[in-house]
Amino acid sequence: MNGQNYVVSTEGDFIHPEKQVVDTRLLGHEYVLIQNLLAISLGIPLPITGFYNINHGISVSLDGDLYQVFEKITWPQRIKNQLDLLGGKQRCNEVEVVKSLAYDKNPKSDYFPIYNLPKDACFVILINEVDKIIKIHSSSVQSSSSRISTPVSRLLWLACKNNNSISPLLKQPYKLLSIFEQWALAEGITDRLSGDTLKNALERGSPH
Repeated sequence: MNGQNYVVSTEGDFIHPEKQVVDTRLLGHEYVLIQNLLAISLGIPLPITGFYNINHGISVSLDGDLYQVFEKITWPQRIKNQLDLLGGKQRCNEVEVVKSLAYDKNPKSDYFPIYNLPKDACFVILINEVDKIIKIHSSSVQSSSSRISTPVSRLLWLACKNNNSISPLLKQPYKLLSIFEQWALAEGITDRLSGDTLKNALERGSPH
């Protein structure tokens, strides 16, 4: 289904995780929940559909294996929970159909997929995911600081070397940066200049 190669199974021991924090893989309905939370925080319309049109419920990752989360409740309670999600005329019609089932004197418990997180649930970003973001940012800074080609670096170094007012600061590029920023503002240039970029360019352009 959708190329996910899910295995349908109702056999085996049920898993009761002891940890209060579970790792979601964003493969099921939790992906839709994330989209909705993001849309609400950005003040944009909610997405019409999620990652897939088919809802698989909430999935979690435990010890490297992927599982779908179920809850064990009675059929009357399940019916009541589902009816609470309906509204208006549709709710009235459904209530008439299942009213007798909801008051069964011998309720049977069963396992049902979960499509909503508990009200006190919150999303937690794993520290290794934060590290990935930091590495991506660091690599982007390094790549941006090395965009100046060697010939352009040579020209920059020569221009600074032959300018009597700034040549003493060639070995102090961070002090030299403030001069460039003043020149930039005088010419109406508002781009943010980088001391690391200037330092790397001068080092590359130096003939020594």
